[in-house]
Amino acid sequence: MRIRIYISVSVILILIQKSTSEAVSRPSPPVNLSIQCDNYGVEVRWEYPDLSQDVHFLVEVGESVNPNERKYDTTRNLSLNISSMLFNSAYNVYFVSVTAVRGGKSSDPCVSDDSFSFNKLATSKLKCYLDFPEVELSPNDGKLHIQFVNPLHLYRNTPALRNLTDDLKYTVETEEGWTESTCEMKTKRCEVSIGFSELKEVYCVNLTGQIGDRQLNLRRGSCFEGDIRFYPPFTVYLYPVLGVVLSLLFTTGIIMLLVKKCYSEIKKKSMAAFPNFLVFKPTQTHLCEPLKLNPEAVASELHIEPKEQTTLIEMCGDEEASSGDEDVGGRDLDNASPYGDNDLDEADAGDTSSGYDCPHELRLEMSPGDMVKAYGL
Repeated sequence: MRIRIYISVSVILILIQKSTSEAVSRPSPPVNLSIQCDNYGVEVRWEYPDLSQDVHFLVEVGESVNPNERKYDTTRNLSLNISSMLFNSAYNVYFVSVTAVRGGKSSDPCVSDDSFSFNKLATSKLKCYLDFPEVELSPNDGKLHIQFVNPLHLYRNTPALRNLTDDLKYTVETEEGWTESTCEMKTKRCEVSIGFSELKEVYCVNLTGQIGDRQLNLRRGSCFEGDIRFYPPFTVYLYPVLGVVLSLLFTTGIIMLLVKKCYSEIKKKSMAAFPNFLVFKPTQTHLCEPLKLNPEAVASELHIEPKEQTTLIEMCGDEEASSGDEDVGGRDLDNASPYGDNDLDEADAGDTSSGYDCPHELRLEMSPGDMVKAYGL
């Protein structure tokens, strides 16, 4: 009996020692496993208490469509992008587990608490949505024009859009309501114009959308500040005005040419209607030029030098008569009076009451040159 008791105790001790040694040799499992999904993929992160140990990590991805089908990948880092391990992302639900491996021995798996999916209708706890692209706002014909890059082109490499055949359907929400639009896959930029019933200083919109059952995050607070009213460009008025001005100038030129032509024809006909004697020939203008007086050269200083003295000669009537009788033919012509017979002399000769019966004759004898100099002729 005692022998059996000893044997049982020995077996128990051996089993306890074996289990203890195995527990000590196995690595500890990872902790704090988390999943982060964004526009370009899904990344799994975890923590490990002792990184000094020579361990690596085995990442396992399972899906709800084929539970028995698993995909694996290994890494020595504390994170791994599992985007390439995801298939049928349009409707599938995924879960992840991470196991530490050291020396051929594996730790207990660390399973994520939350399953995830890109399908908004799935039952997973974590929903992976894509971010709505940046929105550009601008006025257009009195409306607010909205445009953005098509997410089908922007996120075409993400696993959420793999093997995609659906178009984008998006909604624009304003204070006055909401508007739905569709953007096809072949369109690179999506755009739409939204009208407002009244003018405002700031126009704000919110946008959201979905591609099939894949949801886009809500884009909030896209605002435009300014006037969205339509103002036609300056050229709309400039070109008509220029056309009218040019037309008026052209018409005015044609009218002036016609008037000039008609005036020349009327002038020709009117000239032909007048007699020839009424047609005046052009005057000779050179005959009406004023006379030009050329000044004669005259000495600047004029000196009068008498050559002969003036003599006063008194002649009596008797002597003159006798002298005239004797020298009638030979009298000096210079002493003859240039005025002929003087009646005054005859009157004086008859009147002797004054006691002076001899007439006086004053003779000034000067040469012609002296006369010129004296009178400035």
